[in-house]
Amino acid sequence: MSVAPRIGCVPYLNARPLVFGIREPIDFQVPAKLADSFSAGAYDVALLPVYEILKSPCALVVDGVSISARGPVRSVLVAHRLPLSKTPAIRLDPSSRSSSNLLRILLRGFFRSPAELVASDDPGMARLIIGDPALEFHRNKPDGWMITDLADAWTQWTSLPFVFAAWAVQSAAPDAGALAQRLRQAASDGLRARPALAAECSDQEEALTYLTANIRYGLGDAEKAGIERFRTELASIGALPEFPAPVRWI
Repeated sequence: MSVAPRIGCVPYLNARPLVFGIREPIDFQVPAKLADSFSAGAYDVALLPVYEILKSPCALVVDGVSISARGPVRSVLVAHRLPLSKTPAIRLDPSSRSSSNLLRILLRGFFRSPAELVASDDPGMARLIIGDPALEFHRNKPDGWMITDLADAWTQWTSLPFVFAAWAVQSAAPDAGALAQRLRQAASDGLRARPALAAECSDQEEALTYLTANIRYGLGDAEKAGIERFRTELASIGALPEFPAPVRWI
């Protein structure tokens, strides 16, 4: 009897199409904790942030499936009161190291902003917001606040899509190739189910637009080029070795 794979995933709306067709139990964690659990061997496969994938040479990355954007994504943003060029500090979201590094790169290379990135509980500070809380902030943006979409900024700067997450399979997982194919099939089934998934949300129209127009689920040459550009930028800020191991696709 085959053993069911141990599967980890992020708990956000954008991941629901990718797990819609999966029948095995799924453990949901925020990105940073999910990555730590994968590194510790707690999962056979996990939907990892791209930064964590680039740090994990033991991971096999499922080709053809991602959570990415080419333009506004709506769910990874900086909320701020002053223009970013005049913002002194931005509060980071500890649940996401990938988005924090993306922000660090964009502040230096695109926005030319001296903003300091800090850990803080001050609700009045400019702050990085990811996932469903970012969608909620869009929906109920307080007066006097501005929104900067990080995926949109990345595409303006690089002309490339930004890949936020992809399926990573442990290199030692049994039948890794068959598992990757199952994940591709689950994604195909889930993409067809997006209207039904959106219908479960409080704002069905917004959710459907998000799942069909903002989030992209393919992973082809343009997305791979975006990953490689992100790798280069991460190395330039010391967040990765200058010559890390290449991504291994499956």
